Amino acid sequence: MDARIALPEGMPRPTGDGGQALLDKIWSHFRVFRLWPTFDQIDRGLAVDGLVFEEAVQQLCPALLRGVSSDITHLPQGAQELELTLAGAANTMADESVISVFLGMVRTAATIEPHYHPREPGQLPELLPSDLRSLDGIDGGLLTNEIMYAAASLGRHEPCFRGSSGFRHMEKAWMLHFDRGIRPFARVRSLDDYWRIRGRVVGPERAEAERRPFHQGPYPPQPTAVVVPTFVGMTQKTHAAARDSSEPMSVTCTLHPLIAQVAEERYRRGAYNDAVRSAFQAVEHRVSTLTGDNQVGERLMGAAFNNKPNPPKITATRSTGGSLESEQNGMQFLFKGAMLALRNPRSHGPDEKDDRDEADEMLAFASFLMRRLDIEDKRRRTSPSAAEMAKMAAEYGRKMNAARGDTAGP
Repeated sequence: MDARIALPEGMPRPTGDGGQALLDKIWSHFRVFRLWPTFDQIDRGLAVDGLVFEEAVQQLCPALLRGVSSDITHLPQGAQELELTLAGAANTMADESVISVFLGMVRTAATIEPHYHPREPGQLPELLPSDLRSLDGIDGGLLTNEIMYAAASLGRHEPCFRGSSGFRHMEKAWMLHFDRGIRPFARVRSLDDYWRIRGRVVGPERAEAERRPFHQGPYPPQPTAVVVPTFVGMTQKTHAAARDSSEPMSVTCTLHPLIAQVAEERYRRGAYNDAVRSAFQAVEHRVSTLTGDNQVGERLMGAAFNNKPNPPKITATRSTGGSLESEQNGMQFLFKGAMLALRNPRSHGPDEKDDRDEADEMLAFASFLMRRLDIEDKRRRTSPSAAEMAKMAAEYGRKMNAARGDTAGP
């Protein structure tokens, strides 16, 4: 085995050889293609080597690997990409070239941020490849498109940055966004520096949640791992007692794990607008993954949920009778509306501050949409063959015709 770079104190490591093999296989694929592998690709590769994904992944944690739910009872979909975090990649590297360029990106962004003048209110500063023509203390030979793209790919989910856009692996194009949260990282010179500051920024609660191993069982293993907001709604009191009480009614909601994963840290530090934006981007990403469609926003939702003239690409309905078509149409409008009214203004508009109570309600809505996508996920997992899928599609069409009152056959 190649020598590994020295890891900072406190950075997670795989707890077994299977977990290390899983990280190595993902990074090896990314090094060759500059594209993260899908679950199917890695699962089959492990099987060839005599390893089982479910066993290997339990030797890892979310601080090392993205694209996997904390509860691996629900495995990723076949087309779901598996991405290494910065820590995950550091566990596989024999040299620090990508890490060095990543740290240079962080320092550059921290230099840009105080002097940034947005073209429109709320616009975040951007870091582009053109900003890295030279990096202090870094050999210019490392600033290749491939190394910069790899470093940006690892940085896009790190807490020093605030998301990304424009990633195109063929052109090695990328863009990282950031805000004042980059400032604590301004003087990082080593991975040890970065990891120490990162720990202070994310706080002990998130750090603990990230280090908790993937497991099989109900999510979450500890209730503190997710945001559990309280909303105006219903209590456990009887309806009669609620009518007689002057206290506001409330309901407690445990968010879908994929929503909690992207929203928790932002929500806890009061960045409610960012938490809501990230939640609906997660919904959008999952729809794109399920359909294999690269469209975005409203167009993506229309293509995914439209049930005319063919069965929809995504089934998010529970109805089986005459209301089937109505529910499917309604779900299409809900997903479209979420993109138009909730995601878009927070991704492209002015940086308006969300009220906490309203943010709670929007996160609950995003969680509802994500759980409806679970219906499609489960449907695919229980479909053993293409022939049976075709049969299901024909049955769906029959039910749709019956719901419309169209009983005439071909």
